[in-house]
Amino acid sequence: MMGALLGCRRLIGMVVVMLCLLGIAAYNTMPRQEDPSFPQRAGLVTVSYPGATANAVERLVLRPLADELLQVEEVDVATGTARTGVALVRVRLEDDIYDTDAAWDRVRQAMKRARGEFPADVGQMALDDRLIDIPAIVLAVGGSPSTVELTAVAERVKASLSDIPGVSRVELEGDVTEQITLALDDAALYRLGISPSVVLNTLASRNQTTAGGFVVSDGRRLSVLPNSEFGNLEAIRATPIALPDGSQVPLAAAAEVWRGPAEPHQPETWQDGERVVLVSLVMEENQTDAIRFGERVRERVESLRQELAPYTVKEMFFQPDQVSDRLDNLAGSLLASVAIIIAVVFLGMGLRMGLLVASILPMVTMISIGLYDLGGGVLHQIAIIGMVISLGILIDNAIVVVENIQTRLDEGAARFDALRSAIRELAGPLGASTGTTLAAFAPLLLSKGGTADFTRGIPVMIMLTLSVSYLLAISVVPLLAARFLRPRKNTGRDYMAGLGRLLGSLVSRVPGTLVVLSLFLVAGSLALTPFLKLQFFPEADRPQVIVEMYMPEGTDQSRTAEVAETLERALRTRPETVSVQRFVGFTGPSFYYNLLRYPQAPNRGRLVVETPTLSDTGAIVSWVRNHAAQEMPELDLSVAVLGQGPPRAAPVEVRIYHASDETRAEAAEHVYRLLRQSPGAVDVRHDIDLGVPGIAVNVDDAVAARYDIDRSDVARSLYGQSFGVVAEQYRQEDDPIPMVLRSREGTDLSLSRLMSINIYNSRGDAVPLSALVSTETSWQPAARYLRNGVRVATVNANLAAGSSFSDVLGDLETGLAETPLPEGSRMEYGGDAEGSGDANSAILTTAPIGILLLLFFLLLQFNSFRRVGIILLTVPLATVGIFPGLVLSGSPFGFQSLLGVIALVGIVVNNAIVLVDVVDRQLARGMAVVDAVRMAVEQRTRPILLTTATTVAGLLPLAFSSSTLWPPMAWAIISGLLASTLLTLLVVPSLCRMVLRSPAPEASTDLAPEA
Repeated sequence: MMGALLGCRRLIGMVVVMLCLLGIAAYNTMPRQEDPSFPQRAGLVTVSYPGATANAVERLVLRPLADELLQVEEVDVATGTARTGVALVRVRLEDDIYDTDAAWDRVRQAMKRARGEFPADVGQMALDDRLIDIPAIVLAVGGSPSTVELTAVAERVKASLSDIPGVSRVELEGDVTEQITLALDDAALYRLGISPSVVLNTLASRNQTTAGGFVVSDGRRLSVLPNSEFGNLEAIRATPIALPDGSQVPLAAAAEVWRGPAEPHQPETWQDGERVVLVSLVMEENQTDAIRFGERVRERVESLRQELAPYTVKEMFFQPDQVSDRLDNLAGSLLASVAIIIAVVFLGMGLRMGLLVASILPMVTMISIGLYDLGGGVLHQIAIIGMVISLGILIDNAIVVVENIQTRLDEGAARFDALRSAIRELAGPLGASTGTTLAAFAPLLLSKGGTADFTRGIPVMIMLTLSVSYLLAISVVPLLAARFLRPRKNTGRDYMAGLGRLLGSLVSRVPGTLVVLSLFLVAGSLALTPFLKLQFFPEADRPQVIVEMYMPEGTDQSRTAEVAETLERALRTRPETVSVQRFVGFTGPSFYYNLLRYPQAPNRGRLVVETPTLSDTGAIVSWVRNHAAQEMPELDLSVAVLGQGPPRAAPVEVRIYHASDETRAEAAEHVYRLLRQSPGAVDVRHDIDLGVPGIAVNVDDAVAARYDIDRSDVARSLYGQSFGVVAEQYRQEDDPIPMVLRSREGTDLSLSRLMSINIYNSRGDAVPLSALVSTETSWQPAARYLRNGVRVATVNANLAAGSSFSDVLGDLETGLAETPLPEGSRMEYGGDAEGSGDANSAILTTAPIGILLLLFFLLLQFNSFRRVGIILLTVPLATVGIFPGLVLSGSPFGFQSLLGVIALVGIVVNNAIVLVDVVDRQLARGMAVVDAVRMAVEQRTRPILLTTATTVAGLLPLAFSSSTLWPPMAWAIISGLLASTLLTLLVVPSLCRMVLRSPAPEASTDLAPEA
């Protein structure tokens, strides 16, 4: 092999240079994002059923729809909400579904089947299967108090930005549609002797689009355009209405006509107290460089500003800046890690060997980036973190090869013989050690689900860089060694060699004592687990506070807007507040991947508060909670900073099931009280249905029949008085504007006024409503909640600073042990508990594959169960440092720490492999076991300590970074590696000393496999 390498050194050099250039080009052109993209596994089905109560919506729409959806194999959970006039079903696909378009097609087929079971008067049904799309940029169009004007300007901005390369779609939010209101005067209609149906029929016949044909004049066709449509509001007002006596009056005599925003109120958006309309740009995921995309948008918007004056276009949320800052910070960490690693290598190996080993870092990095880009990879923080983790590990192979070659040269071996012997000796063990590291990350690579999708870039990048580093270590490194290494004349005082001799002496003299001591250390480390704080994913490091507002069900949007405005004004007086974005009637754009989108609801609102620094968010969170508790008792709040990891409604979520509504509500109230008593739970809220008042209008069928009126006539009249009836379309604008026939007051119509209206029969005769009906006030269900077709009540809570979901749920379990839930109640956990369980289950499902690969590489190398057992016993040694390190650093144990443990296992196993391999080689030469283990420790102390030092050094920038996501992982690896490295140098040789036997003389040159 060595001869072939030397013969092809020019070809190998050219290939490496070309691959490095490919990596440089890829880095400059590949797509950039802050976070990975998730498959479109979340969708929202909305079904309109005007006039139906929550109970009717549940029975007639929600249950049939849920039954059909759950028959779709790809659907994991269907969570439904039934409210007055609308059904909402949030659909989540199975975690192993990646062909989501095909799955959503089957969901649509299920919706079509369910439609056949709905009543005939059920309205529109729609599916939003892009629920997790995140707008890269949100622009706020302001400068006028008229939302109609702002909407027109926002439409112009949308049209101007739609052709920018990389745009997936552009949406408007907080905009308004218009309507032309025909406010009928009930008294005038009665006086003139006409009914609303006469007005409707007249408008319909007047507003026809009728072809007039064409005539030919001088050989040219001239179109004939009949004036059959309404051209302006004056034409509508002047529409002649025929009276019973044959005369006519203009429509203005019976109705007031005006043009304005559609009613009832549509969602509202505000920026720092100014009414704005939002233009949200969704970027093509995994295909576009977010930073360059932002630059293109800014250039286009800047060119529009002068044209749009006096209207303003401001940036509300600008994700490209976040991407740039995040990647720049991580790139800085990467460069700092490289610099520290190079310094450590120079210090431990000297200038010549250190330069040779350090040259591997840029080569592996550039080649890996190029291959990653060829495979469709996206540069985001997860991929860069994977590269940072692998930095210290990937030069392990180069260190071992260079150290081995230099040692042989120092012993007087010829250059070619030294290179050939080193590669022949190390290609197998280094391949096995690299394979075991790949096997350690295989479960994370193969697991499914939101958490795996979020973190998959780490195993991909680590496995890629390690594979490239191994190939370079057995090809390029020997070629460089042949060119640069020289025998050392005087090595001077070698402290690492002295440490190796000391450790080797300990192993040969007291192996049993070392093994027993290691067992005590492992037990002592495990005893610290109760002091660990559990956390699924940490909070984000953005200086933003999210205030979720929940008004009681049935609250009108105007009241929600008043409360939101009051809270915003109070917030803007705080010194920690930089800006406030207010969203009423909906929760605004999902400008962050972890932020859930919710459907429109008049009782919902959201405030986004920007603070100067992340440390200022704590004061805002505490102040909002205290202020709302004292000044806004009707308002339920959820106040928190942004989170990391897969989206979830709340860190603590408890779902309660029971067939009885009363018992279920009682159980939910009990859980609610217990969570309120937990010191770690804040913003505790439940969705127990308290109901809303309603007015039951009971028609006297006998009396109504005498006037030739039925219940549908009464219902249509009531609906027409409040919401109105669309009479026609005004088609003189870009988009048709509905012409709505209703009372002047609309939804503000008083009850006494409502009861005094007239009902008209088919002949146009007017009958007072009070003569036909009686009314009574009733209490109606506000909402019904179903999960997979079963009624459910949910209790949510946020976490107090320093608390974990395990603390809160532990307090809940303690309380339930003393006062259990009502008989027959069933409870399950959502939130972080469910997410953590799903993530761990996904890894455990694929763990057998990783274990099999690990055993395969070990048995392929050693062909000995005894040796494999010795190596695997080093895995518990990793725990010796992990738990004390996390406790002392104050880092929680969560999914990031688990990533650190996986990386740590691969490193520890690698160290054990190279140790056992040296022992085997010495035994094969006929050396006694005690001498073989001593020599193995002496030879491998320097490479193992250097690998540890470079890995720890490379992770130090992450450990001390301001990020909230990566320090726990970095500290898990650093603390575990520092402790386990020394123990591995002592325990593995000690186990070899106790378990392995010296070969028989006749077998001294041929190591026989052991059972």
